[in-house]
Amino acid sequence: MSRLSQQVGVGLVEVLVAVLLLSVAVLGFSALQVRAISATDESLVRTQALSTIRGLSENMRANYLQIETYQTAINAADSNTVADKSCQELTNTCDSEEVAIKEANSTVAKLNEYDISIRIKNCPSNEGTSEFSKIKCIIAAWGDTQPVMDASTNACANENGIYNNGSTCVIVEAY
Repeated sequence: MSRLSQQVGVGLVEVLVAVLLLSVAVLGFSALQVRAISATDESLVRTQALSTIRGLSENMRANYLQIETYQTAINAADSNTVADKSCQELTNTCDSEEVAIKEANSTVAKLNEYDISIRIKNCPSNEGTSEFSKIKCIIAAWGDTQPVMDASTNACANENGIYNNGSTCVIVEAY
């Protein structure tokens, strides 16, 4: 008579336990992958917004006498409603106001391609800076966030310029 002293092969229960553990691991990995894709998309939008509004702020610094024109053009409900005077860029016959309007319209159009909204407002003044200069805050927001600084729940920042939790926006100062 021969006796089997050890089990030969793998039982069905062991296979089921292994498959269960593997499926939990794969689900966890899938969730991490979705989160990573979301973070990458957020980073891309943030980089586009920041790059564009930094360029706008540099243009505003170069054409600082027309800073109010930039603000008016950006804050218009539709950038096309702003009077776009005829400007002959090729012949260099643009005045500073025309340049400001064209740059503002160009910035709004570029940000609209990425579903980013933009507004310019006076920055909250800190102690000792109110007389320093006219500092403007350029606010770019996307997703559910609005490009405003107020007490509303979907605002980019509060009245003091402090970012709200969960907001998807950037604020750049221009003067």
